[in-house]
Amino acid sequence: MTVETELELLSTIELLLSEQGVDPVEERRSGDRRHYECTQLLAPFDQQHLPQQADFRQVHCRDLSPSGFSFYSYRRPDTDHVVVALGAIPFKFFVAEIVHANVVDGENGQEFFIGCRFVRRLGE
Repeated sequence: MTVETELELLSTIELLLSEQGVDPVEERRSGDRRHYECTQLLAPFDQQHLPQQADFRQVHCRDLSPSGFSFYSYRRPDTDHVVVALGAIPFKFFVAEIVHANVVDGENGQEFFIGCRFVRRLGE
């Protein structure tokens, strides 16, 4: 990722966080991770064909940083990459790589806690 792309991504993430009224949270990871408790749209991505509208489903996000985000899901991811629609309409679309999917105990039983790293922002 170029410095210019990284700065654009940081600016977009800061905008998304301000839309949610989110305050910074102390975190050991690099990239100033912040709570981002909201429902967003996400679809599997095979890195060849962009997902169709019907491929997107709602997921509950947990946190967000300039380098990635995490979310909860009752399904294990089928692909190594996803497309996520962040923010309010008009959404900002990003391709992200799944870096971990851990089973956790949720309110309604076991679910997956999934961490992703941003790869790129999709065109405007």
